[in-house]
Amino acid sequence: MSGKICFKCEKPGHIARFCTANDTDTDTDHDFEHDEDEICCECHCPRYICQLSPDHEFMPLGLCVLGIYDICSLLTLNLKVDVIVVCSSSDGLRESVLRAAGPHIQRAYAQAKRTKSRDEMIALECSNLPCQRILFLPWTPDEKLIFTEQTIKTFLSKAVKYVLDENYTSVAFPAIGCGQYGFDADFIARAMINHIKSESYPLSITITICPKFHHIFQAFQNANAKIPVIQSLPDTWLYVNDLNKLRYLVARNTHEWRIIVEEFNTTMSGLYRRINRIEHIQNDRWHKQYVIHREDFQNRVKMNTEKFLYHGCSAMAADSIIKDYFNRSLSGENGTQYGCGVYFSSNASYSHVYSVPNNHGERCMFYARVLIGNSTLGNTNMKVCPGNYHTTTDGDHIYVTYHDAQAYGQYLIYYQ
Repeated sequence: MSGKICFKCEKPGHIARFCTANDTDTDTDHDFEHDEDEICCECHCPRYICQLSPDHEFMPLGLCVLGIYDICSLLTLNLKVDVIVVCSSSDGLRESVLRAAGPHIQRAYAQAKRTKSRDEMIALECSNLPCQRILFLPWTPDEKLIFTEQTIKTFLSKAVKYVLDENYTSVAFPAIGCGQYGFDADFIARAMINHIKSESYPLSITITICPKFHHIFQAFQNANAKIPVIQSLPDTWLYVNDLNKLRYLVARNTHEWRIIVEEFNTTMSGLYRRINRIEHIQNDRWHKQYVIHREDFQNRVKMNTEKFLYHGCSAMAADSIIKDYFNRSLSGENGTQYGCGVYFSSNASYSHVYSVPNNHGERCMFYARVLIGNSTLGNTNMKVCPGNYHTTTDGDHIYVTYHDAQAYGQYLIYYQ
């Protein structure tokens, strides 16, 4: 709060909401005589704590609702939910909700802050807003997007755990990170919605968005319309009499084919001429080990951290991987900059460098399921993954695994 001036006592370091001057005065109207029911379009803060520029455009304060499972158009928040989650680290959002909740909640929050650490959540019953409780939950992003995505998942998981433990059935989340933290709305939308959908929480979930921020609403609408890849790609085998057959062609012009090609083209557009075929790998022994490992991961990490990532290699190496998994003992052939393990990337264009063409110019690349777990920055000295972590990373798009059953090569893309 440093740098802000209290309009109540005119001293720096806090705002009127937390000023102790005349605390016994129950008439709080004068506390906000300088406040206005408007929010800054630049920093998303209420006018009375916007410090960035007097030229900022302001607009009426309110909330809009975007249904995760039932997209609706922009509307004023009149939908009642059991719990409204507030990112307490966001000055603008926190102050806006406290102002709307009224003096009783403002005092209760200030009192709770004095008895709790900065990392603890605060849950308050509320009658002035269309909810039973407000859950104030801190969130701290990381400089690296990979780790920030993990913090978003943790934020959502903590809130959902509280809601379920209290036997509530509905919750509203803010679009965290799009305001004062300045993260790209598309990144935040994908991270939040993909996590919510992949976890399949038994709750009615909405995302609250301030009016006029149409680009944020559009980002969430786009992310919601696109079914997460992990959910849409099938786990089912096409069992036939030939039990030795490990590869099955993915039919063209199917939803499965389109999803894979669309993701591939995200970074590969212009780097290849055509996709010749896509094989669905069905190694029953490998898959069963992977599923067991995945269940163990979810029990330990308490969330779904599975991703589809790319792994480029030669056709000969691909044959070996399909029979005997991603073998960590062969690590080091293409470097160990982030650890001595098996390397995967979320960017197909990066894995393309390691996809060795055959005599006909055809290359191959795995589109693999990978269990990320908790990840940390890697280095060349890491022979095994550090304690309490499951993968190492470059902090951008590379993940390194250290267990042979930690990844499953579900698809093999042939292209040139």
